[in-house]
Amino acid sequence: MFLSFRGEDTRASFTSHLYAALQNDGINVFKDDDSLQRGAQISKSLLQAIENSRIAVIVFSRNYAESRWCLDELVKIMECRRTIGQVVLPVFYDVDPSEVRHQKGKFGEVFQSLLNKKSNNLLNHGYELCWRGVLWEAANLAGFVVLNSR
Repeated sequence: MFLSFRGEDTRASFTSHLYAALQNDGINVFKDDDSLQRGAQISKSLLQAIENSRIAVIVFSRNYAESRWCLDELVKIMECRRTIGQVVLPVFYDVDPSEVRHQKGKFGEVFQSLLNKKSNNLLNHGYELCWRGVLWEAANLAGFVVLNSR
């Protein structure tokens, strides 16, 4: 199982509890801080971990879309869903699924902030369309809404 999340939002709270619960149930979970081999190229290791996982859990949080790494992971996850039938389970942690789907509210603000940082990049428009598409696609999957709680 691959766990995609924005570290600064949920690493020490929701994601760590979810990870521990899954591990306790005997599920092998790839979580970047615990599962990456030191010295390995991060992007290659992450992409390989996504491809090798039967299930991907995406923890959407308020600042998820502020991270290019998170969005690139999401692109790969949704590609694997379409090509190899990977099961994708979205979790909306303290964010409404419609905010993710339409990139509105606080979620949309941080996404726009990322786009503004990349505005000088000629490829930005292509990334933006791709990221918007996978955010919409993932937010339309049946998932779990978790209010900011333990």
